[in-house]
Amino acid sequence: MKKLLAILVTMAMLVSLAACGGKDSKKTGDTGGSTNAGTETPAKQEGKTDKKIKIGYSFPTINNEFWVTSLGHVQAASAALGFELIYDDCNNDQAEQLNDVESMISAGIDGLVLGPQDASVVAGILDACKKNDIKVVIIDRWPGDNLVAGEDYIAFIGPNDEEAGYQIAMSLINAGVKKMIGIGGYQNTSVAEGRRAGLMKALEEHPEVELLQYEWAGENWDDGDEYFRNMYQAHPDLEGVWCYNDSLALASVNVCKELGIIDKVKVGGMDLLSPAVESMQAGELWFSTGGHYMQAAFAAVIVFDEINGNKYTGDPVVSLNLLNVSQENLDKFVEKYIKNEQPIDWKNLSKTFNPDAKLIFELTLD
Repeated sequence: MKKLLAILVTMAMLVSLAACGGKDSKKTGDTGGSTNAGTETPAKQEGKTDKKIKIGYSFPTINNEFWVTSLGHVQAASAALGFELIYDDCNNDQAEQLNDVESMISAGIDGLVLGPQDASVVAGILDACKKNDIKVVIIDRWPGDNLVAGEDYIAFIGPNDEEAGYQIAMSLINAGVKKMIGIGGYQNTSVAEGRRAGLMKALEEHPEVELLQYEWAGENWDDGDEYFRNMYQAHPDLEGVWCYNDSLALASVNVCKELGIIDKVKVGGMDLLSPAVESMQAGELWFSTGGHYMQAAFAAVIVFDEINGNKYTGDPVVSLNLLNVSQENLDKFVEKYIKNEQPIDWKNLSKTFNPDAKLIFELTLD
């Protein structure tokens, strides 16, 4: 599945860069640690440096497969490019994330890939990084309109959350759902607010569909289990479940199976992780959209190359449109993305090693 995940991404962007870094391999820690890669650095005679580069990766939680998968891709980029990776999750806590990044700065990072818990932490983190000349790319969660991509930080890479939320809703509506509930993420985060906006857009277009209840739940399996049980008890006539992500969706599917209603209730989520694919193959989960777990690794390439001397010249705000997969087109997805495996060559995508490199992301079932 890891090779599958390595090819599920979309966007077209250029990264212009030059220089190098490297170290020996090991990993420590569960929710925090470092990975030292053993790739040889480019030769000095090519005009590059033998400086050992450290890049930090701070993200919301290790208790969600999306972020676990995302970390795995950043570790793969670290091994290929030869930088030392220092990473930690913040347990969905803003204060902890600030402390985590301060610890990374003390450990001597040269760059940072930041998946913020929410916008409130970003200004303080960017200020600390600026004082220490640390390059930053932000992913997944919008840092707020008061901070400018390309000026206050290198770039933002994230999914088109409104479109994703819209597609989840439309997959249910097109399947005949007339009564649905919504299980959302963390309120006031750009990703959760954006996906909810997409849901509301779909409902406005289809006034015949009733949203029985919407709740801000969180991100993890336990949240989905708790909220679905309570909402189903209040609305036993529901036909569909719109979920912020696959963890919430799969928890809802699990309860539907337990209650014997899986053939009556369609559930849609977002992330397109391996358990979601397996659940769709089993005829349980109806829909998932995703592929954006690659964004952190591509951000790491941008940071790595910036540290090595070349400025990023692509779009400072990259919005990813994702793959939309349901039980109806699952076979096509499996044929193209699972059976036709094409691992990412991170070294080839970095101008530090390949002067002609371009980061090209295309995500399609065609």
